[in-house]
Amino acid sequence: MTKSLKHIVIFVLLGHVAFAQQAVVEEATENRNVSAARKPASFSHVPFLVLKITPTAVFGQDNVLQYGAEIAPPFGKLSFAFDYGKGKGSWNLNKYIRQNQAENTTTIYRGEIRGYFSDWYPFYSMDKKPFGRYYALEFVHKDMNRTRNVATASGGTSLPDYAQFDKVETKEKEQALHIKFGKVIIINRFLFVDVYAGVGAGMYKSTSLNPDPSEEKKVILHSGFMSNRKTREPDSKGFFFSPTAGIKLALPI
Repeated sequence: MTKSLKHIVIFVLLGHVAFAQQAVVEEATENRNVSAARKPASFSHVPFLVLKITPTAVFGQDNVLQYGAEIAPPFGKLSFAFDYGKGKGSWNLNKYIRQNQAENTTTIYRGEIRGYFSDWYPFYSMDKKPFGRYYALEFVHKDMNRTRNVATASGGTSLPDYAQFDKVETKEKEQALHIKFGKVIIINRFLFVDVYAGVGAGMYKSTSLNPDPSEEKKVILHSGFMSNRKTREPDSKGFFFSPTAGIKLALPI
């Protein structure tokens, strides 16, 4: 082997060694970064009370400011959550509702039973609540006061003298039952994010109100199949399909 060929072989071997060392260093650095990113939040105790607020409810049609709490007792496998919400038309994000239905009010009560089945380290050997994935059965009760422009009749219901659009106050009640699936994401020791979605069924009842007893009650002309199904007619009742989804910000205690 000539001297120049020896130099080439030595140069190639040194190159391979340097490349291998660099790969080992990069792999170790990557493993350290992944380990640091996956480092779980540390807790001195398993939280038994979680305070929550639901920002997504503010952007809904009812623009409800909703807050509540979850109780995770140290016994059993279930936890219990309760929420209360209040909304007003005067602060609705919809400009039309703010200007024309500022008197609208909405009150919501929610209660649910949760069962967690988390496999999130290091809580796999614990009760697993209130961490990780869960399923829930939720009951929702909603009271609403609405002011709407509807067609009303004067002089009889069969052949009225004339019809006009008037503002009619209605009181609506909703009750729904949901089956939900969600996940509690741990951001850090003081912040959880609760993401959920579900489906269910509910029933409603809408009743027209007569604010002035001396005034003759207005006869509402029902538009039947031509009505907007998203806006329930006064003095009607029925069932509805009820989807639900949202995000809650939670403070564990």
